[in-house]
Amino acid sequence: MPPRPDEQARTELRDLVAQAAQHRDTERERIETEFWQEIDRLQARYHGAQQDIADELGIKRNQILRQTKRYRPTAQDTAND
Repeated sequence: MPPRPDEQARTELRDLVAQAAQHRDTERERIETEFWQEIDRLQARYHGAQQDIADELGIKRNQILRQTKRYRPTAQDTAND
């Protein structure tokens, strides 16, 4: 059995866990943004694509509209690319 930690070890552990959680949250937001931006592009492929996407994802078209608007890049974002 490992020895009981001292206060410094516990503090270091808390800091490392907080960093890992922050990294996870950042990556989750990045992935979510990429996903909905790709869905936004895909729904323009043909008339009715939004409904086909909604059926495939098991969600309503209205949710696709809300999410794609939420994650759509602004004009300023696209100018930086």
